[in-house]
Amino acid sequence: MTDAAPGLRERKRRATRLAIQQAALRIAIEHGLSAVTVDEVSRRADVSPRTFFNYFPSKEQAILGDDPTLPQGQDLEAFVAGGPSGELLADLGTLLVHSAHELIDERGLIGERQQVLRANPELFSQRMASMKEFQAGIQSVVEQRLRREDGMPPASGAPTTPADDEVRRRARLASLVGMAALRHAWWEWSESDADAHLVDELERSFADLGALVSRSLV
Repeated sequence: MTDAAPGLRERKRRATRLAIQQAALRIAIEHGLSAVTVDEVSRRADVSPRTFFNYFPSKEQAILGDDPTLPQGQDLEAFVAGGPSGELLADLGTLLVHSAHELIDERGLIGERQQVLRANPELFSQRMASMKEFQAGIQSVVEQRLRREDGMPPASGAPTTPADDEVRRRARLASLVGMAALRHAWWEWSESDADAHLVDELERSFADLGALVSRSLV
């Protein structure tokens, strides 16, 4: 699935975001993490420090790139309500495709980012923490959907019941499977020489996952 070409404003926004990340990564590679400052990144990216902060809250985040986030609004509401297809894993794949759109322009940064993360374990830990938070968010929305499908009320602060624990267990499993499919798509995308999009690889990974699950049930 390939989106329509973005407009001029969106292309400029993506180019600025990419330039800031490139500058931050190259300074870190050439001179070490301590040499990465907002002023120096801004100078190399040819933007003002104010513009830098319009895109990233810190120099560390410019190096790490965007944290993955779930879409909000109609797409999320449709998923919790049981859509768009009614198949949990397929619908989770659709939801994660929306999350992947902002990562398309970062393909050329993968090697440099991995080099910086290997040299700076504290940044690697920060990346792992953000992914754990993302997985928890997926688990939360899957749990909301499962509770709705099972006719259960929304979760509250009351002591949990065996039914609550069962829904939580299933939601955690689904979130971990979704994260595994996302990781698989990311590796296929990053290692491919073809002019592919991450969203295409993600759709393919979830399609393959669905086929494997269907085969195991036969």
